[in-house]
Amino acid sequence: MKYLIIPASRVPEVRFGQVKETGPAYLRYNNDNSKTFIKWEGDNPDCVNDIVGVGTCWGPYEYDDFIEVLRTDEWRDASSPGD
Repeated sequence: MKYLIIPASRVPEVRFGQVKETGPAYLRYNNDNSKTFIKWEGDNPDCVNDIVGVGTCWGPYEYDDFIEVLRTDEWRDASSPGD
């Protein structure tokens, strides 16, 4: 599985038939709702190539590296105790 963090403003560019998420309502956002991520298996889908080719994004990440990103304060739910 591969992961790409994108600004929330770029969600309309995601073609949900090409990634694991089925629509905008199923995305997870960081704590200030400014970023989200998409995931896919195999080669980069066309929409990922388009997003990476123009503008700001972070990744793609492999699973082990991405889990470390989600453990940062930017992504961790502050209302949940512990890890």
